[in-house]
Amino acid sequence: MQHKNIIITGATDGIGLAAAKSIASKGYHVGLVGRNPNKGKKAIDEIIEHSGNKNLDFFEYDLSLVKNVKTLADQIKQKYNKIDVLLNNAGGANKNKNITSEGLEKTFATNQMNYFVLTTELLNIISESNDGRIVNVASNAHIGAEVDYANINCEKSFSAWTSYCVSKLMNIMFTYRLASMQDKVSVNVLHPGFVDTNIAGNEGNLIKYIVKFGAKMFARTVDDGADSSIYLSTSDEVKGVSGKYFFKCKEIRSSRASYDKEDWQKVWDLCENYKDEILSIK
Repeated sequence: MQHKNIIITGATDGIGLAAAKSIASKGYHVGLVGRNPNKGKKAIDEIIEHSGNKNLDFFEYDLSLVKNVKTLADQIKQKYNKIDVLLNNAGGANKNKNITSEGLEKTFATNQMNYFVLTTELLNIISESNDGRIVNVASNAHIGAEVDYANINCEKSFSAWTSYCVSKLMNIMFTYRLASMQDKVSVNVLHPGFVDTNIAGNEGNLIKYIVKFGAKMFARTVDDGADSSIYLSTSDEVKGVSGKYFFKCKEIRSSRASYDKEDWQKVWDLCENYKDEILSIK
């Protein structure tokens, strides 16, 4: 196959690592993004052992900070002439209200601003591919959520679960808005299912227990949870398909709220304004 490059965030464990192993086995040059260099080295060793593919790079970044994401994008653009696939997989959840040094609530910053900034910064070199793809990992946790634009950074109240659910709804709205804006690159979003991952890290919070409970109830392994990420990143069956929501490699409907085009634009404008504001500060 023609040489292809893919960037996978949150690639040192869980669904991201499972996807990286499979995609590396298909011959892709894989750029892994993670926070922990030790986990990065271990992930690379595992991928090489699994796939025999040594065309791997590791980028160490904390994606909860907009400036870090911008620096990552700049580094990627220096290293690659084109990106064929961007798999936005990194995410998190926080037990307590946590405002980053840039003034953003951390779940929103990690789960949505990270996707927005990295995607918009890399869009030009993804467009250089003949089959450029952006794949966003969201969740069915978005169902029932609504975006309170007056409480994005928990100015009024904080709920760990609500913050997570709203961030996943925003992932979907962002995907649909970007897909509607251009036709050069395909943009899709997915629900991985309830998979027992380290999404909440060491927080030990409600989200972690809900995910673990869901994983036991619905029995999705990490490899199962990576199925749509791998499919949307590599399959010829979805070449040219854009603006869709997938589960188990099949298109499904997202929540009714996620199809509100006015909210698509509000989410886009919100993220763009935060991005511009933060990056303008020296």
